[in-house]
Parts: sequence; C-alpha cells; structure tokens
Amino acid sequence: MTATTSSQLKSTKEQEDWMEAQGPFEGPEKLLELWFAEGPEELFCTSTSSHPAKAQTQGQGQLRRLGLKGVPREQWEEMLDIVKCKVLSVIESDEVDAYLLSESSMFVFPHKLILKTCGTTTLLLGLERLLEIAFSALSPLLPHLTTKLPRPKSASRSEESTGDPSLQRALGSLVSRCFYSRKSFMFPERQKGPHRDWMTEVATLDAFFTNGSAYTVGKMNGDHWLLYMAADQAQGEAGARLRLRPPPPVALTQGMQQGHAKQAVQDQTLEILMTSLSPASCARYYFADDSSAASGGDAADVAGLETSTQTTTTSKGQRLGVALASQLGLTNLFAETHVDAFAFEPCGFSANAVVLNPNSSNISGNGAEGRMDGYWTIHITPEEGSSYASFETNVVPTTSSTSGALTNAAADERPQDLTSLINHVISTFEPGKMSITLFVSNEMHAEREVGEADAEERTADAAAAAWQGNSSVLHKLQIKGYQRTDRIAYEFERYDLVFVSFEKVVG
Repeated sequence: MTATTSSQLKSTKEQEDWMEAQGPFEGPEKLLELWFAEGPEELFCTSTSSHPAKAQTQGQGQLRRLGLKGVPREQWEEMLDIVKCKVLSVIESDEVDAYLLSESSMFVFPHKLILKTCGTTTLLLGLERLLEIAFSALSPLLPHLTTKLPRPKSASRSEESTGDPSLQRALGSLVSRCFYSRKSFMFPERQKGPHRDWMTEVATLDAFFTNGSAYTVGKMNGDHWLLYMAADQAQGEAGARLRLRPPPPVALTQGMQQGHAKQAVQDQTLEILMTSLSPASCARYYFADDSSAASGGDAADVAGLETSTQTTTTSKGQRLGVALASQLGLTNLFAETHVDAFAFEPCGFSANAVVLNPNSSNISGNGAEGRMDGYWTIHITPEEGSSYASFETNVVPTTSSTSGALTNAAADERPQDLTSLINHVISTFEPGKMSITLFVSNEMHAEREVGEADAEERTADAAAAAWQGNSSVLHKLQIKGYQRTDRIAYEFERYDLVFVSFEKVVG
C-alpha cells in the first residue's frame, strides 16, 4: 500500500477556481460508476494468455498496474480538469487506487471506475475523455475493443467534448455497465452544464448509451434519488418493475453455456445521504487556522502508508483530517483499513479508505479468487442551513461474513452487520433527515446439472444469498429516534435496489 499527495493549491485565486468560494456549497454528489469487464480476471487472463509460464510466476500484486490502474495519474488529472476538480492525494493497493479530490473522490480498479464529485463540478462533461482514456488502457486487453475509434482531425483534448455522435456511441459501446445517480440538489440553479436539469443529464448519457433507462426514486415533492442505468447490448434494456415487498433471497442467472458455470459477479453498494446534521456534529468539521488538532495526528497515521518519493511530508489538511478520522472511529470501521483524509479550511471534511481483502490478489492462469479490495468514502459539508454528509461503501457486512471470534476490543466495536453499520454512521453524523440506498447484484452461479455445483461455487452462492438478504434487512429497517418516510424496492435485470428515507422524530 502506497500513498502520494499533491502540494496544496498554490494560490487563493487557484483555490477559488476549483472550489466554491461564495454562497452555499452543494453537498449532494454526482456519482458515476462504469464497468468495462465483469472482473479483473478477464484482463489478467488476456494479458497472460500468450505467456502461460509467466502467469504461473505472477501472483501477489499482479493487478497493481493492470487495466485502468495502469493509466498514469497525469491522464486522470487531465480528465478531472474538465470536471473542474483536483487530486489532493492518492492511496494505492494492489487492486484499487483511491483518489481524494478537492470535490469528493475517484476509485480506479483494473476493470471499473467510480467517480463522485460534489459542488458545481461538471462530471458528465468529462465522460468522453474518461472513455477515451479507458479505451486506450483496455483495448490491448479486451478483444472486443479492437475497433478503431472515429476521431475528427480538428479535435483537441483540451475540449470537454467533440460532440461527434459516432465517437460517443463507439465509446459508449465499451461499457458493460453504467450507473449514474444523485440526490436531488439543494441549489439546482447554481449547477453548470448538463447538471442544471435531470433530463439534460439523461440526454447527455443517452448520447453514449443506446439502452439507458432513467428513474426517479422517492417523492417528487420531497427527498428523492435520481438513477440512470445502462447495460451492454447483450443484456438488453435495464428495465425494472416496481416492487412493494423485499426482493427474493435467491435469483439464478440464465442463458449460461450448458456444462459450464459462469463466474457470478458479487457486487453491492450502500449509500447513506444525510442532511440537517446536528449543531454538535457540524461543529466537528470547522477548523480554525491555528487549530492545534492539525498537529495532533501522527503523519504515519495516513494509515501507516508508505509515502512515495514524490512527497516526504503530509499537508496540514491531511494531518488534521487523519487525526479527526481517528477521533471519529473511522479508521477502525472495518479490519485492514487504510485511510486517507483531508480537512478543509474553514470547514468541510473528506475521507477515503481502502479495505484490504485477505483473499484478494490470488491470481492464477485461471483467474482471480475471492472478492476485490473494498472501499468506503465520506464527505461532509457542515454549513448551517445546507449541512450534508454522505457515506458510501461496497463493504457491507452480513451476519455470516462476520462469524468467528473477534480478537480484540477494537474489533468488538466494528459493525457486525448492515444494521449496526447504518447505526454507526448515523450516530457519527446525527442527521435530521437521510435517505439510504442499497444496490445488490442478484446473480449467482447457474448449476452445471442439478446438485453438481462444486464447493467453490456453493460457497460463492451462499455469500451472494447473504448479500441479497441485506436487501430484506434494509427494507424492514427501523431506527430508534427516526420515523420512516418512504420505502421503495426495485428489481432490475441484474441488481436489486432498496431505497428508504427517514426523518428524526422531534420531541
């Protein structure tokens, strides 16, 4: 695990260029998740197929520079310039690079990317450049990316978009899964580009994807959540049907080749979006210029990370951020967690974490075993009248996943299931209102023949069933001191979604 940092924005003017200097800050983020392959094993097998002997000698750490993780940081920064945000620091594991941004976060896996930006950033204006970068990185690894992209001769890569429909369609065809979502904005009139209006955002995405579907989840006259989904052509449309009951605990994928079981993708994402934070909670995220806490954290607490040769010291914002993350108990939220955090002056806080999987990076010529390293990310805007906090993770514990003896007192305090994780987050940020969404993949291994699935597949299917059980848990969730104001469940082609909202009981 390594960490690199950027020197802080060099002048007040530059800082104002990239961060909202006047008026209330828009906390709710725009969230884009793009999958280019079902898993890193697809990339690894292709990269070693012509060198089978090499595959036997490449084990731990082989994913470090594979696929999207092999893209130089400078190329990502070029794309982020279009989005209007900057890289503050990066922590890296073998399987994911976590970029802490001036406005939220980016997570880069070998085969997928997650970009989350807040404020008045123009995330979708960077989509074309993002896809071009992905094409360059992945075309040598995935056979279906061999088509030459159309490119007008006059195109400049400093431009936000060429506006060329044939190029945008070709780039969109590279994506196997696209998810774009956001909470309803607090200050929609302050947004820029396509983000001024949801249907304009949908039209921008439709320019790339031929089979996208847009949804409004929740009350139009209250808190609601907006979602756009697109699948690759082979999967057909991402249509869904509204469900008023929890999704079933088991779902089997269809259409697999007879006599062979396809590796099912186990994927879930939990988002907790909170507003009207308590005054006491907001006060934790205001930082005076002479804050003594800025030196209260050990620089080595940047998760015990090995600092790269690019930077030998951490910034004041990082030291203060990591110290606060430790005080809030975030550094111990999950086992084997490496945290990067930043405190903004005069207020605001962001943190990324990479949650190491002890079974990850187990690569052979036959693919990868075990799930990938996970992540969580937190962002807080504590301004009075528009306070907001978000928590997102793809590490959602289940009762079965936490069985076994815990070895120390710190482990005893970690969330043991979905309910305890949600309660931990709520007690940390003390929101007046919140919405919670949980996406869970509903794919499992198809049986070769009845009763003949091997032990590895049965174990994976049991884990998938436990994950899907989290959907039912969230659907039934009750939180002390809060009343539920909405509850909706969707069943999509490959995912189940549960959305619930709560409001604090007054008095």
